[in-house]
Order: sequence, then C-alpha cells, then structure tokens
Amino acid sequence: MTLQDLQAWAQAQIDNTAQPAVNPEVGISVLQMVDELEHLQAYVQELEAKLATAGQRAS
Repeated sequence: MTLQDLQAWAQAQIDNTAQPAVNPEVGISVLQMVDELEHLQAYVQELEAKLATAGQRAS
C-alpha cells in the first residue's frame, strides 16, 4: 500500500461518515500521520543533500 492509497482510504473513511455511529477520527488521524511522514521525508532529503554537499567540499 502506497501513501497515496493510504490517503485515499483515509479520505474515504472521512467522506463516508453519514451514519451517526461512524466517526471520521481514524481517517483524520491517518491523514495527519501521512502529512507528518511527508514532512519528515522532505526533511531527510534536505539533510541528505546537505550531507552530500558537505562531503563534496571536504574532498
């Protein structure tokens, strides 16, 4: 399952909450976790780029 699949599933959980007994909290939590994961992945890429740049300068 990809992040996009997980996001689509979570959004469907939120959208399909017409029944009063069903609440969207799980879907919302999943979307928040996916968002945080995407931010962390971008941060890791930024750090990797800085590390590669620092390594090139040291050579």
